[in-house]
Amino acid sequence: MYFYLDRTSLKKIGEEIINKKDLRTIRRWCKKNHLLIFKDASGEFVYTADLDLVCDGPLILRLKQKYGNGWLEYYKAYLNGELLNMLDFGTDTKNAKSDYIPKGQFASRISRKSA
Repeated sequence: MYFYLDRTSLKKIGEEIINKKDLRTIRRWCKKNHLLIFKDASGEFVYTADLDLVCDGPLILRLKQKYGNGWLEYYKAYLNGELLNMLDFGTDTKNAKSDYIPKGQFASRISRKSA
């Protein structure tokens, strides 16, 4: 029984992700990001799951900081393209009452017109 994991070639990483052509530069980028490079008869490659984790790492850290334990729900929504459904836009601005108190006659007239 064999398991197949998706692969991404170093050339494809250079073209689509880091915009570099030189394989030495691409290898350095992989090393800097702790991405293991594997070799076989088809050439050098990395596993796509590892590459996705490296690319999404900053997003995951930001979601963990912002949403705490609920970060995984937001990340799944991001992957499925449903992030707009997760966002809370707060209260309706027309019904929200402001704590602003106008100081002059002109400001009083403007605040009455907008209310």
